[in-house]
Amino acid sequence: MSIKVVAKHSIKPEKLDEFIKLGKQLAESTNKEDKGCIHYQLYQDINNPTTVSMLEEWESMEAIEAHLKAQHFLDILPALRECLIPPSDITNYKLL
Repeated sequence: MSIKVVAKHSIKPEKLDEFIKLGKQLAESTNKEDKGCIHYQLYQDINNPTTVSMLEEWESMEAIEAHLKAQHFLDILPALRECLIPPSDITNYKLL
């Protein structure tokens, strides 16, 4: 059973380009390096460009937990957080 993650973020307008650049780097690294990652993609809201979501699919919760401890994730996380207007909405889903 795979797990889908929707991580919806509000971005400071002046930090939008930086967040997108960093988010694309994170997605690329995660898709290449993280075992158990089915896909990890960045999407921008068509009607509100400062809303950006990461749509992820993982093989298991264990794979997600490993991702949250991966060095490439930990290295980029502080810079991503500087771009955010908290709180983010992160939800995990399972197929019924």
